[in-house]
Formats: sequence, C-alpha cells, structure tokens
Amino acid sequence: MYDLFAQSLTVIPGIGAALEKRLMKRGICCIGDFLLHLPKDYIDDRFIHSIDQLNEGISARICGRIVSKHARGFGRSRQVMLKLADETGQISLNFFHSGYMMTDARLTEGREISVRGVVERWNGFLQMNHPEWCVTEAFHPGFQPVYGALAGLGGKRIATMIRQVLDKLPVHANSLLDARLKDNFHMPTLRQALKQLHGPDDVDRETLEKAAARLKSEEIIVYLHLMREKKVSADCPALCLQQENQSEALRNSLPFPLTEAQTLVWSEIAADLHAGKRMHRLLQGDVGAGKTWIAALAMAKAAGCGYQAALLAPTEVLANQHAETLAELLAPLGFKIALLTGSTKAKARREMLVELRSGELPLIVGTHALLSDDVVFNHLTLALVDEQHRFGVRQRWALADKKRDGHEAIHLLGMTATPIPRTLALALYGDMDLSIMRGMPPGRKPVETRVIASSKMQPLVGGMQRILDVEGRIYWIVPRIDEDEEDGLSVDQRVELLKGYFPAANVIGLHGRMKSKDKQAALDAFTLGESRILVSTTVVEVGVNVPEARLIVIEAAEGYGLAQLHQLRGRVGRSSEQGYCMLIAGDKATEASMARLKQMVNTHDGLELAEADLALRGGGDAVGTRQHGDAGFRLLNMSEDATLIRQWYDNLPDFAPDESMLRFWRPFAESTD
Repeated sequence: MYDLFAQSLTVIPGIGAALEKRLMKRGICCIGDFLLHLPKDYIDDRFIHSIDQLNEGISARICGRIVSKHARGFGRSRQVMLKLADETGQISLNFFHSGYMMTDARLTEGREISVRGVVERWNGFLQMNHPEWCVTEAFHPGFQPVYGALAGLGGKRIATMIRQVLDKLPVHANSLLDARLKDNFHMPTLRQALKQLHGPDDVDRETLEKAAARLKSEEIIVYLHLMREKKVSADCPALCLQQENQSEALRNSLPFPLTEAQTLVWSEIAADLHAGKRMHRLLQGDVGAGKTWIAALAMAKAAGCGYQAALLAPTEVLANQHAETLAELLAPLGFKIALLTGSTKAKARREMLVELRSGELPLIVGTHALLSDDVVFNHLTLALVDEQHRFGVRQRWALADKKRDGHEAIHLLGMTATPIPRTLALALYGDMDLSIMRGMPPGRKPVETRVIASSKMQPLVGGMQRILDVEGRIYWIVPRIDEDEEDGLSVDQRVELLKGYFPAANVIGLHGRMKSKDKQAALDAFTLGESRILVSTTVVEVGVNVPEARLIVIEAAEGYGLAQLHQLRGRVGRSSEQGYCMLIAGDKATEASMARLKQMVNTHDGLELAEADLALRGGGDAVGTRQHGDAGFRLLNMSEDATLIRQWYDNLPDFAPDESMLRFWRPFAESTD
C-alpha cells in the first residue's frame, strides 16, 4: 500500500510537471498525500428533479435539452446563456467569463446535459448562475464528495483525479495494521476507509466516522510506536552540569525577577542537568509566560560549563526572533551566539561550521539547517527544540543525536506554547518529563476579547483607525493564502480591501509560501512601523514579538481550535498597553462553534482553554469539516480525537511499522517554513 502511496503525482492523468510543482508547494508530494485531501462535505445527488419541481434557493440536479445558446459581451467578460428544457418547463443557465463555451461541441442546441446548481428567480423566470454541468451520460447518481480547491484545481477536477487514484489501488493493497484492526476493533481496511470517505454509497455518519477513525488510527499508532522507541533510548547517562556561575549571573541581570512558575520550572530543569542522566523534558509554557528566559538560563549553564548548546526552531522567523533575544541576554556574559538557517550565506556558513567543530562557537540557533550532516559540534551537551510538535519525532531527536564518539548523551529540552491538557500530553509525549509554566510576566494586561458576526464588521473600521491614530499596529488573520474560494478570505484579497479603508497604513501581506527573505522583509516592515497593518495566515502564530501591536482580528474564527486562537491572541498585549482580539465568526458558524468562541472572552489561561476545547469538541465535529491535523499531525486533532489517542495509548497493537509507513506518516522534514 505505502509503495503505491509514494508514487509520483504525475501518474495521475492531467498532472504534468508544472501542476506537480504547484501541488508540492502545498505539501501534496505523492499519491498518498493527494488521497489525504478529504472531502469537506457531501451532496446528495441521487435524484433528478423536473424543472416544475424546483424551489428558489435550493440546490438541485436537473436534466434537459439545450433549446438555445447565445453570448453577450466580448473577451474575458463574455457571458454565455443557455436555455434548458424538459417535459415540464424551461430554465436559464448563466455562465460568466466563459466565452469558450460557445465553441464547446457538447453544448450545441439539441444536446442533453445534466446540471446542478442553486435555483434563483429573476423577473419571474427560473435561472441558475454558473451551475456545474456534464453530458447526461457522464452523470452517475449518488453521494458526491465536495472538495476544497487546491493549487488552482477546482473541487470537481479534484474529485475526478481522486477517483482515478482510487482506481489504481489494487484490491490486494493493504496496510500492516489492516488485519489487526479489522479482527480486534472491527475497523475497515485502509483501502476501504479511503473508498468510503471519497466515494460513499451512503452518507451514514457512523460509517464515515469509522472510516475517518481508521485513517487517524494508522497515524497515531505509528507515532506512538516511535515515541516508545525513543523513550527506551532516552534512559542513559549524560554529563552532570554543576557550574552555576553563568546561569546565576544571567538570572541576576534579567529585567524582572523570575515568576513563581518560571522559578519552579527552572529548578526542575537544573535538577535534570545536575543528575548525571540524560534530560528528556517538555516545557509547556503559556503564551507570553517567558520560555525564552528559561532557554537562555539552560544555554548559559551549558556554556558556563565549557560545552555547547543549540536551539532548533521550525521557521526562520522564529529562529531570527530567538537569536536576537538570546544575543541581548547572553552577549553581556561574553557568550557568542550565531544563527544558521537556509538563508545563511555560504561563506558565513563555512566559518560558522569551523567554529562549531573547534568549540570556539558555544551557542547557536537555527532551523532544520542545523540538522545537516556537515554540522558537527565539538562537544554539544544541550539541545533545545522550540515548538517541538512542528517537527517529526525523528527530526526532534536528530539534534540530540549529534554527539561525537566517546561523548556522553545530549540533554534534550523540548518547548511548546501549544496548551495541551495534561492527560493528553502524557499520551502524546509520554517519553518526556513534563513541566508546565502558567501565568503572565509582570506589567501585562489580559487581552480584551470579543466575538462578532461577519455581518457586523463595519464598526471595526472606526476602532482600527483609533488604534492607528495612537501609533498602534494591527494583525489581520485570514484562513488561507489563495483565492481558491470566492469568499474574500485570502491574504491578497484582504490586503486590497484594507488598503481602500486605510491608504496611509501601508497594508502588507505575509504567508508561509513567501520566500524567507520576503517574509523577513514583511515582518521587519511591521516591526519597525513602516507598515502598520499586517494581513497574514497563522504563520504569525508563534514567535513574532511586536510590542506595538494592539489589535488582532481573526476571520472565520470558528475554524480554529481554542488553543490556536489563544496563541494568535498572544501576538498582541505584549506591552503595558491594552490589547484587543476580535474573533469574527463566519456566516456558517454553528451554535456549538459560537459557544466555543465565547470561552475566549472570559478565559485567558491556555490550559483552561485546552481543557474546555477538549470537553466541547471531544465528541468530534461533523465528518469532513476539517482538512488537516494539528500539533504536527497530518489528520489528528488533539481536541476532536482525544478519545482515539487515549484508546491507542492504552491498547497499542504489537507490531513494527516498516520504513515506508514511518516515512509517510512522520516525514523527516516537517519545518513550517
């Protein structure tokens, strides 16, 4: 099965080199990835309605004969109008920007076509605007999957391609887990689950949930096996770092005393470093709780003992931020710190590698560039991994595995600002000791949070102007980069809209597919005040520190988990000034999702929100509403799938995942850059 999953996208008819490149930029690199682009909804397309049965505002399927066809306008704006008739009546079909349809042989007068669209009434006559259509013989009644657009491909074309991919999966294709999960847990095979989700015979909720659970089970079981393997290898001797002078000097030089939570966590980490056994700890710190200071203390201790420490970050933006902050804290102690990313110039990189190998460079911050084989340390004794859930398990460990022959094991400190309920954290990160740091630094105010409907966004403009008038800055978060869906929620669309309202604010956009130098330029412009409104995807979720940012507006907020909303909210209120967060609920937000969002108004503790999310969403949302996993997973969502995660943690099947399974579910390179 996994050998088939690994096949190139170009085996799918219609995907050439250019489209493959676009899909790979979206993280779709092989057939298996394409099959994980799951439907977001299903349409009951089993019945054909006669034209006289149509009701205004309802989506319906009809079949009829083209009785007339004509066009209006010229060039790209040309509009094509068809008149379709059956035995009971007629309806107009309007297609905008579709001049090419005038020469389509399938649409000649007298031909029969099948059409699906939303019925409208105009001047007393029925019409459909831009309906989906096909020749009658190509229509197959049933439940039709609805896909989100991807890399310029529309949902209909994606559906056709996925059917072609599923047809390529032979009946005998299987997973190593198929027999175990079928016999012991009555789950479908992996192939059956994919068929049920992409082409269901019936939209039966129980069947679809079982199929989705089967896919997610494959992911969590492979993950938990890797974690148990790592737990065994973590139990080994390591250097005892007793020297306190430099870490104490740093602690005494901090602008504020450590909070009670920071003091407790630092004592746990210091005890690990003194113990003579490998530290293998996860520091879970709330947004703004001061994890960077703890990281600096640990790095100062390692360097003060004459050894090296390295901090791995998932993005260049976050690595840059850490390098700047750590340099400010550690340079006064005489410690040199360097930054190594994919953008580092060749000459500077060569010099850096020489200094690392000789031991002249004690401290370094970097992205996945730190994991390259030619990055060799003289004596690395402490590895820190920030936002560790964004890396694969093996990648998380790769830095801690850079010990030289004859040296002791390397201490590992993982860090995350993603709040995870303790019971779930023990299942997901059971190979690590857990430290939890709550609370805010002195002088910070809780961010004032409100939930507003998308129909009431106009009053926001006045509030935004007041923030800009006092030299404040504003984040505007949208759910996607592309204009794949006509809802105005892409980065470029919002940039253009906001420029109209605030021409003097130099509105700019930021997203994860920009080149690193362009991302950094956008952030620098916002940080320095050259731009005062930044429209972005969730790439700013962690690590971006702009004290002047006073307001964050999050569109389609119901689509995010509370933990992620809390992290985004943490981008503002990073000074003594009051910060504000506006959560805009989309038109299709349900009562349950509105209740979830209202938790954000009165709760400012990340772990409390994570527990609330678990309680509110633990049963799972409707099948097909989510396209991606979180916390580094491809499909799993910690809140929705908590029961499934705990089930496999307690009842892990006895099997050994092969290399192809490991490569597919826990890729080696999960950098979010």
